Order: sequence, then structure tokens, then C-alpha cells
Amino acid sequence: MKNWEDGKPDKKLFYKRMNAVITFLEKRVDIAKLNALEVFGRAGDWHTIVYANRVKSLQVWGIDKKWKNILKKNLPNAKIKILDSIKTIVENLEPSKFDLIVIDNPMNTWGTKKEPDFYCEHFDFIKHIGNIIDKEAILIFNINKNPFGYDKFPEWKKRREKFYERKRTSKLSLRFLILFYKKLFLMIGYKTIFQKIFKRNEYMDYFVFFLRKN
Repeated sequence: MKNWEDGKPDKKLFYKRMNAVITFLEKRVDIAKLNALEVFGRAGDWHTIVYANRVKSLQVWGIDKKWKNILKKNLPNAKIKILDSIKTIVENLEPSKFDLIVIDNPMNTWGTKKEPDFYCEHFDFIKHIGNIIDKEAILIFNINKNPFGYDKFPEWKKRREKFYERKRTSKLSLRFLILFYKKLFLMIGYKTIFQKIFKRNEYMDYFVFFLRKN
């Protein structure tokens, strides 16, 4: 899967899952005071609309300008930016800082580059996420614990093994993943205040981390 395929997403299920995440957060923090960022916006109608009007402000990023007008229609109060999200984060090109960051990245390897330089999941920029955080932020991102059709994508398998530093990544335990990301965030200077996992589908989960700078 070189690029993000359209497919037939179950938008009602996405809405339900993200609403559970936001409802959980609303019981613990004042969502209405948060400046939010959707890192990979696409059309904005999968799950971004769930929290768009519940936060103080919302920026939505996307690299393909064909979605710009659709994003404006679906998210009229959001600030839309057409840019390379990964480059912007890694090279620290965005002056704004965010309190709520949602990373709905594609699965597998993807992008416009050639193998082996494709991007892969969130691996290419997650260690640089502090560039768009001030003192603390809530991070919501996809984890694929049990990839579908994994054996058909050797490059994906190779990238996952390298990132997670494990020889077998076809089925990762939630315990392993929680500890892995806590350690990763500590390495970049952020401790985990709380974390929670929400099932997104059979293969993926939303991981929620409240991070605070050490």
C-alpha cells in the first residue's frame, strides 16, 4: 500500500470510537481550552468532526490540495494548511504549539518517495513530536498491533522490526506497546501523566497519552 487508499471507511464507527476518546478526556481535562492539531486531515469527515467544535482552536494539515475546499466545508472553523506534515514536524517549521495532537497516519509504507525511503506509519516523525508541544499535550495516535496481510508487505515488516526493535512484530501486546511508547517519550523529554487505549477496529487502537515535559 504505497499511498492512502480511499476504500470504504466506516465513518459511523470512526465517529463512535473517537467520541469515546474525547468523552474520556473531557472528564479529565478542559477540552474547550485546548489548541488542537489534526496532523493528517484528508477530508476531515472521519473523526476530526467529532472534536472540532469542542476545542478552543483547530489546525488541520494535509499535503494534497485537492482536499482543501472539502476540509473548509467539513470544518468551517478550522485553520487549514496544505503542507508536508512530516517535514514540518521533523524540521520544526511550525511556530505554533498544540495541546491536543491527533495522528491518523496511513498504515503500511506510504508516500511519494521510492522504496526503501517510503514513510511508515508514524515512525518517521514521532520522536520529533516535541517540536509542536510546549509544556504538555495530549497525543492521540494509531497503533497497529496486529497488521492485516502482513506477509505480503516485506518492507512494512522490515520497518516495524527496526522501529520496535523486535524480530516478530505481527502481533504486539498492549503491555509491550505501552511500555515502548512511555520509554520513547521519556527519551525525548516527556513523562506520561496518564494513558488509555481505545479499540478502533480489529487491528488498530487509538493510544492516548497525556505528556508533560520533564
